[in-house]
Formats: sequence, C-alpha cells, structure tokens
Amino acid sequence: MSAVPQSLPVAMSLPASRGLRWCVDGLHLWWRAPITLLLLCFVPLLVESVLQLIPWMGVTLSKLVVPIVLMGILLGLDELARGGRLRWSCLLDALHRRRFLPLLVLAAMWGMGVFAVQQGVAWAVYGWPALDAVGLGHVMAHRGLMTMTFERVLLMSGILPSVLLWLAPCLFVLDGLSPWQSVCASVRTVLRFAAPFGVFLLVNLAVFALMLSVHWAFALVLLIGPWSVACTYAVWREVRAMVPAPMAMD
Repeated sequence: MSAVPQSLPVAMSLPASRGLRWCVDGLHLWWRAPITLLLLCFVPLLVESVLQLIPWMGVTLSKLVVPIVLMGILLGLDELARGGRLRWSCLLDALHRRRFLPLLVLAAMWGMGVFAVQQGVAWAVYGWPALDAVGLGHVMAHRGLMTMTFERVLLMSGILPSVLLWLAPCLFVLDGLSPWQSVCASVRTVLRFAAPFGVFLLVNLAVFALMLSVHWAFALVLLIGPWSVACTYAVWREVRAMVPAPMAMD
C-alpha cells in the first residue's frame, strides 16, 4: 500500500481566466457527442426523480446511486476524449472499474457531502420543515415551503461544496485513488488554484441563478447536466496534463 499523498503535486499556477476556458472546454467536449451525452445525462436526472418517490429512504438512496452513474459517464467521456466513442454501456462502467464498497464510499462522500451542506443551510434558514420536506422526502406535507426562494437557497448552497469536490470522481475512477485521497486531493487542488476555480464557481452560480429565474428552467436543467459533466472531465484532464498522477492506494 502506497503512502497517502498530502496534496496533489503542482507544477505551475493558473490565471483566473482559465476558469472561463474550462467552461469552453466542456462545451467543446460535449460537441463531440452532443445528442448521446445529452441523453446519457438525462438518465441520472430520471433515476434521481424516481428514487426520491420512495418514502423515507428515497432521497438518501438517490444521493448514492446518481454519483455512481455520473462516474460511469466520466469514464465514457475519457474514452471519447481518447478517440473512442461515447457508449451507453458507460453508465455502469464505474461498477466494473472499481470495487463496490470504495465506490459506494466515494458516492456517499461526494453526493451526501454536498447534500448535507444543502440540508444544513436549509435547516438554518427554514428550520425542521426543510429537513422533513427535502431530507425525508415529505414534500406534500410542506407544500407551502416549496417556493422559488426555497429552491434557490437549496440549490445555490450546493455550488461551493460541489466545486471543492469537483475533481474527486475523476481522481477516483480515472487515477485510482481511494475515496479519502480523492476528496482531499480535490479540495487541495481547488484551493491551490483558487483564482481559476473562483471564476469557475462564479460562472456556475450565474448559470444556476439563470436556471432558477426563467420559466423554461427544466430545459436548462437538461442542458446544464452534460455541460457540467464535460467540464468536470476537462478540468481533470488539464490538471493531469500539468502534473503526474498522484500515488494511488492499492
């Protein structure tokens, strides 16, 4: 078993404008298989909606299953970027490439970690009804709480932890790090490249604010998904081109 890295090694700094470039790189990657990636990214959205219909455990279950599906799509994008094609079978590739327990742990740290922050903010602002409605899925019991403002608070509060963990899924499924290594290396890398990731964060905030302010928000959700996943891979690929892969835990 190799030593756990203290941080992702850094070869150079990046200008703040690189955060905008990552957004463009994501669009370019998406354009290589526009329809397929759009349809693939609809799957986790559908899975999340269906799972959250399950009483009590549905929301929690969705936060574990959806990250696993998204990691499969990232593996598919890696194949696409290397000259292959984006396959529908990539949805299950994460289950084939990594052992189930570490995969589940990373999904929990990633999906549940972001969700926990959202829940904490919602509880601080709205109290217990927010936890009961969103965390336990009792939406109908708190229909008066389901306002546009509540949705903005819930979704926008998840942007910052999402950016901090942005590289974790790629570090896990593509570099072979352990769940803990992946999360730590992602956070440290984001903090090291604070300027471009800060710009990247602002772009994501602006996109989500737009999504929540228009009547055709559902259409934007469908478009944000493939762009976001493609950006994740684009950011990881640039970091990987700059520095050698971190040591993995066997």
